[in-house]
Amino acid sequence: MNNKGKIITFAIIILISIGGLVCKGYLSDEVYVLNEEENTSKNIEDTINKNDGAENSSSSNSNEDNKSEKDVGVKEITVYISGQVAKEGVVTLSSDKRLADAVEKLGGLTKNADTNNINLAMKLEDEKHYIIPKEGEVIQNNSDSTQVTSNKDNNNQANNSSNNVTQSNSQGSKININTADLKQLDDIPGVGEATANKILSYRDENGEFKSIEEIKNVNGIGDKKFENMKDLICVK
Repeated sequence: MNNKGKIITFAIIILISIGGLVCKGYLSDEVYVLNEEENTSKNIEDTINKNDGAENSSSSNSNEDNKSEKDVGVKEITVYISGQVAKEGVVTLSSDKRLADAVEKLGGLTKNADTNNINLAMKLEDEKHYIIPKEGEVIQNNSDSTQVTSNKDNNNQANNSSNNVTQSNSQGSKININTADLKQLDDIPGVGEATANKILSYRDENGEFKSIEEIKNVNGIGDKKFENMKDLICVK
């Protein structure tokens, strides 16, 4: 009986040991499988992150390319603005700017500027001369100056310009630049209030003009502007 009990006890111990080993094997397998899934999940996540990084890099490069192309399309231009502006002069600005931007850089329009007919929205061209007219003034265009009035008025102003010059010459009603006041000088084509003041200052400092050509010594009056006014001015 004692021997039989010992055998049974020994058999139970063996069965328990075998069962423990089997359970350990299953648990070990389960742990191994779980780790494999985690590794797979991690690999998938890493792949997604790499793809996102590649897309972001591509998007960044694309934006830089677009920015570079845009920068190449915009260049600087230089124009000369005279007439009814606070300060006549040469302005340098980007090629996408309008006449209004150039005028603003020179202090804006004078109170006498013909704002009803000036096209401040017009695009600017490099190396051009833009003359801002005063109310009722007709600007005689030349190869280097650009009409800044509305298109609908161009033909009428061209005709009026021709008539005005003919009438002036026939009547001999030239402006004496030695005796003219600010308002009379302001009536000369291409001469705004700022330039008229410069003429008066030059006359005060240097005396009377000896010839009409001497007016070119005034800052802001060059050969082209002189060509527009020479038939309308005199010194006697």
